[in-house]
Amino acid sequence: MSAATTFVPLYMKSLGSSYFVSGLPLGVRAVGRFTFDAAAMVIAGRRLPPQTMLALGVTSTGMALLACGLFPSAYPVTAAFFFIGAGVAWVQIALRQIVFEGAESGRRGRALGVLSLFLGSGPIVGIFFGGLISEYFGYRYLFAAAAVSVLWLPLLLVRLSPRRKQPEEQESSLRLRVIREILSTPGASLFCVSSFFSLFYQPARSVALAFYATDALGLSVGSYGVMRSISQLGNVNGRFFGGLWTDRSGVMACLASGYFISAAGFALVPWTDSFWSLLIVHTAIGAGAGMVNLASQVGILSIFPSARRGQALALQRAVGDIGLFLGPIVVSAGLDAFGFLPVFMGLAAPPLVFGLWTALGRPFPADHARLD
Repeated sequence: MSAATTFVPLYMKSLGSSYFVSGLPLGVRAVGRFTFDAAAMVIAGRRLPPQTMLALGVTSTGMALLACGLFPSAYPVTAAFFFIGAGVAWVQIALRQIVFEGAESGRRGRALGVLSLFLGSGPIVGIFFGGLISEYFGYRYLFAAAAVSVLWLPLLLVRLSPRRKQPEEQESSLRLRVIREILSTPGASLFCVSSFFSLFYQPARSVALAFYATDALGLSVGSYGVMRSISQLGNVNGRFFGGLWTDRSGVMACLASGYFISAAGFALVPWTDSFWSLLIVHTAIGAGAGMVNLASQVGILSIFPSARRGQALALQRAVGDIGLFLGPIVVSAGLDAFGFLPVFMGLAAPPLVFGLWTALGRPFPADHARLD
C-alpha cells in the first residue's frame, strides 16, 4: 500500500496528467478513509469483531490495488484509491484496538510503538522494491505485485487475530450525543486537531517530495524509491521511540517535538541539491511525523474507557481524513501555481505554529497510559 501511495502521483503524471490531477488519487483515498472511519464509529458500537474489520479492510485494499494495475487510466486509478482508503481505515482502527487493549496498563504507548515499528517496516521494503519495479517494468506491474502481496492475507488474519471480549456497557448505535461527549472530554479536541495536521502532511509530503526529487533534482524513479525507502526509517524510529517517550514523559512533549522537527525539515527541503541531502531532510521529516502520529493516537486512546475507544479513535481519524483529503489537493495546486520554494515554506509554517501552541498549552498528565 505504501509503494502504491508513494508512486501513484508519478504514475498519474506518466499518463499525461497535470500536477493537480496527479495528486487527486491521494485526495480521493482520504474520502474513502473518511467514509469508512465514519462507518466505523457506528460499527464500533455494534460489536463487529476487530479481526473481521481487519480482514474486510485488507480485502478492499487488495482488490483496489489490482484494479489500478488492470486499468491504466486516470479515472479508474483515482476511483480505486477510494477503496484503498476505505480498506486502510478499517485495518488501522482494528489493529490499534487489538494492540492497545491487549497491552498492560502503563505500557500502552510502548505497545503502539512496537506496532508502528512493524507497520513502518513494510514501507521500507515495499517502497524500495516498488521503485525498482516501476523503473524497470512499469507502474502497472507495481500495482499488480502489490495486489498479490495483499490478497492472500484475509484468511490468515481471521485465523491469527485474537478474540476480543466486548464491554457489556457498549451502546448499540452512535448518536450525536456520543460525538459531543467524546469531543467535550478534556484533551480530545486537541488530539483530533493534531490528527488533522498529521494526516494533512502525510500525502502533502509524498506529492511534494516525489516531484521535487524527480523534477527539481532529476533523480530517477528507482533512485527516488531507494531514498524514500531508507527515509522511512525516520518515521519508524519516530513512532517507536515516540511510544517510549509518551510512557515516560507524557504525550505533549512528544507531540510538540514532532511538530518542531517536521517544520525544520520542510524549511530545509528547497536547499537540498543531492540525493544524500534530500535523504537526510526527508528522514527528519518522517521522524517528526511519526512522533506526532503516535502521540496523538496514544492520547486519544488513553482518555477514554474501553467502551468508547473504538468510537473515539474512529472520530479522531475522521477529522484527520479531512486533512488527508486537503493535503494533496492544496500541495499539487500550489505546485502548479507557485513552484517548489513557496510550497515548502508554506508547509513549514503550520507545524511550527502548532508546535508552539502545543508546547505552551496545558500539559497532558504524564501517567496518561495508566488511565483506564
